[in-house]
Amino acid sequence: MRLKVWLNCLFLVLIAYFGYWVYHSRFFEKNPPKVRLMVQIGSEEKEVQEGDNFWNPHRDMVVYMSDESGIRSYSIVVKDDQGRVLAQKQEAIIKRPEHIKVALPKPDIQLKDDDRVIYEISVNDWSNSHFFSGNTTRLNFNFTIDTQSPIVRMVATSYKISYGGSALLIFKINDKSTKEVRVSNGEDHFKAYPFLKEGYYALIIAWPIKNKIFAGNITAIDKAWNVKKVAIPIIKDPNVRYRYSDIKVTDQFLNTKLDNLVNIIGERSTNSFSSSLEKFKYINEYIRAKDENVITGVTQSVEYPGYLKPMNFNVFLPLKKFQVVGSFGDHRTYLYRDRKFSQSMHLGLDIANFKNAPIMTSNAGRVLFTGLLGVYGNTTIIDHGFGLASLYSHQSSFEVKPGDWVNVHSEIGRTGQTGWAFGDHLHLGILVQGQMARVAEWMDAKWIKTNITDVFMRAQNIIQNSED
Repeated sequence: MRLKVWLNCLFLVLIAYFGYWVYHSRFFEKNPPKVRLMVQIGSEEKEVQEGDNFWNPHRDMVVYMSDESGIRSYSIVVKDDQGRVLAQKQEAIIKRPEHIKVALPKPDIQLKDDDRVIYEISVNDWSNSHFFSGNTTRLNFNFTIDTQSPIVRMVATSYKISYGGSALLIFKINDKSTKEVRVSNGEDHFKAYPFLKEGYYALIIAWPIKNKIFAGNITAIDKAWNVKKVAIPIIKDPNVRYRYSDIKVTDQFLNTKLDNLVNIIGERSTNSFSSSLEKFKYINEYIRAKDENVITGVTQSVEYPGYLKPMNFNVFLPLKKFQVVGSFGDHRTYLYRDRKFSQSMHLGLDIANFKNAPIMTSNAGRVLFTGLLGVYGNTTIIDHGFGLASLYSHQSSFEVKPGDWVNVHSEIGRTGQTGWAFGDHLHLGILVQGQMARVAEWMDAKWIKTNITDVFMRAQNIIQNSED
């Protein structure tokens, strides 16, 4: 009797285990099919999110379906906003493919701008869940037809942009569904900020020294993936000349500061180098590039929601009665025993007054960074808004910390000779969305008025008087 009871229990356990195994096996898998709608943009495909969208019917779209138990059937129905069926496509699939791709059917009628079409997509798999009916995914896409590319119109710009310099651009985009605005100088990308009214944008753009050519353009993309790309209509002045300096390096020079700086950086020991020249190249090229990546990253990470009024910038004069001791844009080639062995580009302006002179702000802003960099030494970076930042290096001390708001005429530190410096001075840098820009322009009151302030005011008058 006990054996019979035991066998019955074992039988029930086996049935329960079998039922559990079957229920949780692929035979009864409960995951609905994965369905994605993709639109073809050039050589790329972009995913379309469910819900309200814009669509240019000249762009092909495809539906990707996948399921581990296989696709059993699908149905695609196209309706107008009155519920009338314009097109449909459906198929029952016997071979149970795990992945299929289907072109999205288009209505036979001609669709006009602002017409609305609704796509109802239903995909069923071969699972035996839900009483053997399988799993189903249903998606709805509501498209407003938009075949028109955005219109980009310049409102006001600086008169010209000089090699190594900056310029202000203000423009308008006419489009019912602007999705993305891209601005480029031909090499680097810049963010455009909403300005004053909807549809208007503004930014300061730079022509860095590393770029021999300025091929500026603005690209507007709407939610239907219509694209408009226009050249920036600004005079380009390539005639600014920068110094090319040959600097002879002596053994005495190589032995003055290299070991101390290597130890401060702390990445390598002084004994890991085969020669003093290798140490020099390590600091002058590798550490310099690493510093500049940090600076670029800090200044490009700032986000701005937009601006409801023009910006005002003062000239950048952080030291009183200073002397220039190092030029911006100086291409430096280092020679040892008349042989070239290293090079660098000086992307700031070196100015000096007396030892440990106070460094004063000329424009208010938020402190983004204070810290020790290898070549730049003790450095402070301040964001002034609109993508413009100022950099102060080789400081002997700090008076501010990241996150602080500094007003005009605030002391942020003292000059020094930390980092790759051989005398007490200040290295002043100006950055436009992470790109080092010509400092002299931002130290010139006339240039700021003509190229920034007046452009802002001219654009403000045009925008405020427009009938949008």
